[in-house]
Amino acid sequence: MRPRLLAPEVLQTSAMDCGPAALKALLEGCGVPVHLGRLREACQTDVDGTSISTLEEVACALGLRCEEVMLPADHLLLEEARALPALAVVVNPGGTTHFVVVWRTLGPLVQVMDPAVGRRWLTRAQLLSVLYAHTLAVPAEAWRDWASGEEGLGALRQRLEALGILAAPLLEEALAAPGWRALAALDAATRSTAALVQAGGLRRGAEAARAVTRLAARPDDLPDAFWSVRLEGDGGTLRLRGAVLLRAQGRQPASPAALPPELREAAAPPPRPLAALGAVLREGGLLRPAALGVAVGLSALTLLLEALLMAVLLDMGAALGLRIERLGAWAALIALITASLLIELPTTRGVLGLGRALEVRLRRAFAEKVPRLPDRYFRSRLISDMAERSHSLHALRQVPVLGQQLLRALCQLGLTLVALTLLDPATAPIVLAAGVLSVGLPLLFHPLLAEQDVRVRAQLGALSRFTFDALRGLAPIASHGAARALRREHEALVVAWGRAGLDLQRTAVGVEALLSGVGYGMAVALVGAHAAHAEETGATLLLVYWALSVPALGQEVALVARQVPSLRSVVLRALEPLQTPEDEAGEAPEDTPSGGVGVALEGVSVAAGGHAVLRNVNLQVTPGSHVAIVGPSGSGKSSLVGLLLGWHRPARGRLRVDGQPLDAGRLRALRRRTVWVDPAVQLWNRSFLHNLRYGAARRDAPVGAALEEAALMGVLNGLPQGLQTPLGEGGGLVSGGEGQRVRFGRALCGGDPGLVILDEAFRGLERDQRRALLGRARRRWAGATLLCVTHDVTETAAFPRVLVLEGGRIVEDGTPAALLADPGSRYRALIDAEAATARVWSGGRWRRLRVVEGAVREARP
Repeated sequence: MRPRLLAPEVLQTSAMDCGPAALKALLEGCGVPVHLGRLREACQTDVDGTSISTLEEVACALGLRCEEVMLPADHLLLEEARALPALAVVVNPGGTTHFVVVWRTLGPLVQVMDPAVGRRWLTRAQLLSVLYAHTLAVPAEAWRDWASGEEGLGALRQRLEALGILAAPLLEEALAAPGWRALAALDAATRSTAALVQAGGLRRGAEAARAVTRLAARPDDLPDAFWSVRLEGDGGTLRLRGAVLLRAQGRQPASPAALPPELREAAAPPPRPLAALGAVLREGGLLRPAALGVAVGLSALTLLLEALLMAVLLDMGAALGLRIERLGAWAALIALITASLLIELPTTRGVLGLGRALEVRLRRAFAEKVPRLPDRYFRSRLISDMAERSHSLHALRQVPVLGQQLLRALCQLGLTLVALTLLDPATAPIVLAAGVLSVGLPLLFHPLLAEQDVRVRAQLGALSRFTFDALRGLAPIASHGAARALRREHEALVVAWGRAGLDLQRTAVGVEALLSGVGYGMAVALVGAHAAHAEETGATLLLVYWALSVPALGQEVALVARQVPSLRSVVLRALEPLQTPEDEAGEAPEDTPSGGVGVALEGVSVAAGGHAVLRNVNLQVTPGSHVAIVGPSGSGKSSLVGLLLGWHRPARGRLRVDGQPLDAGRLRALRRRTVWVDPAVQLWNRSFLHNLRYGAARRDAPVGAALEEAALMGVLNGLPQGLQTPLGEGGGLVSGGEGQRVRFGRALCGGDPGLVILDEAFRGLERDQRRALLGRARRRWAGATLLCVTHDVTETAAFPRVLVLEGGRIVEDGTPAALLADPGSRYRALIDAEAATARVWSGGRWRRLRVVEGAVREARP
């Protein structure tokens, strides 16, 4: 396998993207293309993106032959160890672990692709100082086999030779000794001697050889820091300390059948932004772009003809003797300039209109696509990142403008080169070389500019997260004193973004300087070659003008090429959600049954982040039944109802609704018949009335009954503008309990559902109010299937059926009375724990304060 010279740069947008970003860089660097977005989504469901063992399985299935190994840290950079390229684990300054790709060595430097900052070069000592030191128990025989094998022995030999020591006698002696200790002692003695040589305490050669021999003979004198293995327990187990790596060894046939659906999608061909833009432009027909292209070509031709006429005018005395001929020449020049203006003005207007149409079409496609994207897509991406993608679409109107500039520059360059060749055929080789360099140099440096521009935009996307999060979490940040920590993290990202921008500008300026130097050098050579045999002044001046225009046109091509990576990044980021596959659309049921829905789960398991959140769940819910779901935090209650909302997909097992599999079509139909009340349900910064009617089948749905049943009349009376009062972003202008009642009122305006999901629906309300509202909900939706997730276990006593979840499994299922009668039931334990908590809170040692209408008062006992 011959990996690329430079590792591909793949940047993370959040800390959770580190594993997918590092894996994509390793795969693409070894010639295995993969889609980062699909990888990121998979790491939110079936794949644990924080486990190097899981990343190994994914890489092998995608077509990369690799293996997870553990080596002494100083073996990582040795050629004999055959460890590079590899995905390694390092330790951040804050103590957290982080994936990087160690790509290759170059003398004392190591090329590292860090998903947090991009590609960088570190010294060997810098990299070794941040490698994560892992310890692992291994059998002594297994370690001896590795140490005496080709890789282990070769790495030790290379280290000895680096000290100027003849390795063969020492290795033969260590191999002749039985067991593991002699080889381990020689390894530790070599490491200790290398540290002394590096510190200047010993010289390479004979001194180092004597030190290694003596230290290996007296291993008990060696400090623990120099040992890579130590004895643990009995003589059969060793404690190995070293770096954990996922090293790539070449490509192999992919096995997509062994992958979950998200990873099969990750192996899809990479996006083609130009083809996608062409498809968008073809929506409005090809006649307009084709006409604009012809107009741009004619405009370039008129500029060339203008220069030719000017040369004729310079030789007017010799070539044009009659006055009428001179007037004709001037008239031709004026007509040509007028024609150029008549072509240029409508062309510019048409190009600008094409840019606006392109932006509008993509914005419309973006707005239509976002509601159809699966929920797992948004769980794997920052909201601020999605907002930045939508905002940056305005840059797409520059695509036709850049296309016009590039086409005009290329047409002018081509016509100028042809004219120069016709003017002086002897200079044709120089003309050809100038043309090739003018176009070839920008193309040569385009990948580097594109990569650095992507880095800048990725850093900017991560940077916008801080602004968004700071605005959303201003109160918690201030109350917990987190402003300084947030500023420190924000500063680190600003510095990284600034450095990425400076790197991009340095590269761009360097490319332009190189192009200018080469272009004007070729122009000087061209003029010199012509002047050696030229006789006519006008022809010579024309050649000088055209020769100097070649590097100018090359700079214009370079300027356009410099802007292409930026627009390419915008297009790629805009196309990524547009090209995301939607869930397979099944056939929606033609007849929607009335009444409650039936739900059946058969051996259903659900994974999130590679970890099981539901395990082998079997459940039957008859239509119209009311079921309470309880359990400790993290037991899988919300994940269970999330299956019916489409937030999760079963990794195993079958989920049926009304006897039919819950595919995409039936899920859409089920959502239209579902009422969902949860503290996560969004309240909009719109009027109270708009929030109540949001999602209702009728925009003029009556709200009077909902106001009464949801106990919202008191809230309404306190609002300055009544039903037209805005509630603020996320309901920030009402209290938490009032917001919950608004969500409940919205659900009551939703018509007659077949499925009602109450997930901590009345959190933040007093116990008596929670009980009253729950009773009203059950009476209002008596004929619907109702699932109530709650931590208030005593409220479930009125339900005919209770499910108790623990560890992602249904551990108990029955009536509250039957479960309560069993002293060993988990339901009884939850009731007893809640009662004990209530006794503690009701004790007399507490001072009690009551907040009433914004005033704090001492509560009476």
